[in-house]
Amino acid sequence: MAPEAGQPPAGWYNDPQNEAALRWWDGISWTSQIAQAPGGGGFSPPLIPGSVPAAQQPQPAQSVVQPAASLTAATAAQQPTVVVAGRSRPLAAWWPRAGAFIIDGLISLAFSLPFLIIAVVLLAGIDWQAIDISKSGELTGISEGDTVGVGLALIISLIGSLTVGLTYQPLTMARKGEQNGRTWGMQLLGIRVVREGGEPMNYVSALIRQFLVMGLLYGVIAGLGNAVTIIGGSIAVLVAYLWPLWDAQNRAGQDFICSTHVVKD
Repeated sequence: MAPEAGQPPAGWYNDPQNEAALRWWDGISWTSQIAQAPGGGGFSPPLIPGSVPAAQQPQPAQSVVQPAASLTAATAAQQPTVVVAGRSRPLAAWWPRAGAFIIDGLISLAFSLPFLIIAVVLLAGIDWQAIDISKSGELTGISEGDTVGVGLALIISLIGSLTVGLTYQPLTMARKGEQNGRTWGMQLLGIRVVREGGEPMNYVSALIRQFLVMGLLYGVIAGLGNAVTIIGGSIAVLVAYLWPLWDAQNRAGQDFICSTHVVKD
């Protein structure tokens, strides 16, 4: 479109909104293209576009591809860390923690399997169809031998649970050197438990965290909570395990109680 009569031709002019800059006049109206002006002033005669230094010419937007190494460094810088004994360590994400928990659960189940098999064999020898509960709530049809079998099955199951709970996770986490603070599941996924004071995990600290807190305490909370609210106890324990998803230092309930962190190697 040709310039209207009396209008200056297209070119660079001192920006009427900012005397320290130049703005491109397209012959009809001002555009959004701005360049640095060699000096201030009013509405001056046009400048030939080529006379403006190339560095001041408006440039088309360019996409900048950040090198992979820079992206890696930026990602590492954003990864949450914790300082333990003067050393900054990256915190483990929730998914590796959940994966290690599942692996350790399967390993514990494998160790408990012989005890469970014995308990099942004892219970299988009981004639359950002959057992009945009368209207008064009295248990009938169960012999003395059956009562002994049920009791033995319960005792053997309890012994199996205690044996595994007192040995597998506490002993593997109490290992010295490179594997300290790791169960076999944590070892597979490259994470470990560290204490806030920097002391290595020993049998007692591992026993408190894994058996007393994650086993007994959470079990009591789930049992009592569910007895009162049907599923309230289970929800409370689930929240304790999910807490790393929104905690700044990725801590779960057992980490708060035992003053520990789970870090990634």
